[in-house]
Amino acid sequence: MLPVWLFAAYLLVTYALHESSRIEQEALRIARQVSLVVDGELSNLKTVLDGLSRSPALASGDLLAFARDARRIVQATDEVITLRNLDGRQLASTGSELASDMSSRTPLTIAERDQLKLAGVLVGSVFAGHGKNEYRVAVTTPVSGVNGEQLFLSVSVPTERIRLVMLPAVPEGWTVGVGDREGKYVARSKMHDQVTGRPGLPEYIAKVVGRAGTFQSRSFDGNKLLAGYYRSPYSGWFYTANIPLRQLHAPLWWSFVQIGAIGLSALLFSLALAYFVGRRFTKATADLVGRAHALGSGRAVQPVLTSVAEFDTIGQAMIMAEHAIAERTRELETVLETVPAAVWFTYDPQARQVIRNRFAAELMGLSPQDHRPFGKPDLVIDTLAYKNGQTISREDRPLSRAMRGEETTNEEFAYTLPSGAQRYLLSSARPIRSEDGTVVGAVQISLDISDRKRAEEQRQLLVNELNHRVKNTLAVVQAIAAQTMRSASSLAQAGQALSNRLVSLAKAHDILTRENWSGASLSALIAAVVEPHASLDRFELSGEQVWLPPDTTLSFSLALHELTTNAIKYGALSNSTGSIAINWKLENAEGDRLLQLDWRENGGPPVSPGKSGFGTQLLQRVFDGKNAGGAKISYDSTGLRCTFRVNLSEER
Repeated sequence: MLPVWLFAAYLLVTYALHESSRIEQEALRIARQVSLVVDGELSNLKTVLDGLSRSPALASGDLLAFARDARRIVQATDEVITLRNLDGRQLASTGSELASDMSSRTPLTIAERDQLKLAGVLVGSVFAGHGKNEYRVAVTTPVSGVNGEQLFLSVSVPTERIRLVMLPAVPEGWTVGVGDREGKYVARSKMHDQVTGRPGLPEYIAKVVGRAGTFQSRSFDGNKLLAGYYRSPYSGWFYTANIPLRQLHAPLWWSFVQIGAIGLSALLFSLALAYFVGRRFTKATADLVGRAHALGSGRAVQPVLTSVAEFDTIGQAMIMAEHAIAERTRELETVLETVPAAVWFTYDPQARQVIRNRFAAELMGLSPQDHRPFGKPDLVIDTLAYKNGQTISREDRPLSRAMRGEETTNEEFAYTLPSGAQRYLLSSARPIRSEDGTVVGAVQISLDISDRKRAEEQRQLLVNELNHRVKNTLAVVQAIAAQTMRSASSLAQAGQALSNRLVSLAKAHDILTRENWSGASLSALIAAVVEPHASLDRFELSGEQVWLPPDTTLSFSLALHELTTNAIKYGALSNSTGSIAINWKLENAEGDRLLQLDWRENGGPPVSPGKSGFGTQLLQRVFDGKNAGGAKISYDSTGLRCTFRVNLSEER
């Protein structure tokens, strides 16, 4: 019975399509027929204007006589004849207003003038008349005045007249409307007084495109209707023939009800036969359903015990499919457990339950005992995520966004694990969609780029540090060169002094370079500075192990160089018996680490204060503003003494 039912439905659909096409053609025919009737009436009005345009009074310029002629023509009619000039000023009229009033009117637009010049006639849009709720339309034609000036002769009629003219051409059950070029109602076969002169529905007017066609829309009362339209080339107006869809579909629905009743009877009969004939298929079908559920949930599929060969074939196919799926699953698990990337799957709309591979578990800090086998859902690890320094909520993370249908490609995130460890991940995520496009799950793949990020940060830190050190070094070299040139008595002396000072600075740089610019040992610095100028046997060094910051290392290298060269020229190293004692110690004062270093010369010639040279100025400037005491020079009877106090806790 089902093929017969389907064939009957096919016939009904074919009939419905044919009937719909016929109604559309009928709508077009009615709209075109009404346009011919109305255009005929408009043409009659044009004929009246053509006859009046030949009036001798118009030719002679006697506008009062011309007005009397016009009144005789429209006497006992609802027509109004008006004569205007090019500026729209009224020259004569058969209306209630006096012709001598010469009231100003809106002049014709350029488009309307072009239409008059091309066609010789202009059918205007709806405008309000002088009466209450009176709307009129006008037909205009160009005429010549007494001096050959261009005038416009118009005749207007109420829109009700247009409705009465078209009514005989409107079939029963149809509604015909006439619209002007601006989309306002001229006339309507029904509800004329309520709509004339008013704009049509925007969604309705928007579908009137081109010369002719059909469409479906809604009427003023909200009912759906089928409309056929035709735009007149004579007037520019459009004519629509409308019929409610419920009226159009009523016969079709009755046919559907009849076929449905017949089909329902046939269906009940078929069900009765199926119950008796197909009873033995029920158990086999239920068994197949159980096997299908087992196949979908990943459980083993058992053979189907049935006498129906077709069902047995399907059962065997399910068993083979289960074996193939199990094999592919093992292959996928092996790949995901081996690949050096973290992989998460989720089918939870909130992305709280996830399936993760071994690498993802290790990345999140899970031990092998806490990691569930692949394919078993587990709760997501509670971590803090950051992007560009801002905290990212769980709803804005890649896996949650993928569950909303978004895609993420190579986005970097920082994660803080419950253990406090921080990881940097490069993540991509995609939604898993069903055949109809619905999001049913999501997958996220992440690469651990923590080492790369730390290397990038370390490299950037080193570059910034290098830039800072180079600028400081150049500033120091510039200051040394300037002071040396000002205090030297000759160019040769300046060159030798500058060379020695730069060598001392270079040795400090060598020490800092060996220590990756993390600082230098004070004792090693003293040895490196004084050894090129004098034997270390003449120095007594005493003090604990002190680590100097980079900037303090450079300052001490310059200061020790100046003190050593001064001792060779004028102090304890200028003879063979003198010696120098260098003592230092660390003190803690209110949380700061203060270094005090004493330079004391013994056994040299007597010393006394003299002119302050470059060396003295350098000793006073290199520690200016960087310490809690600076450099103090005194001239004892035993020799020169210089004391330094430096705060090693300050940021250099």
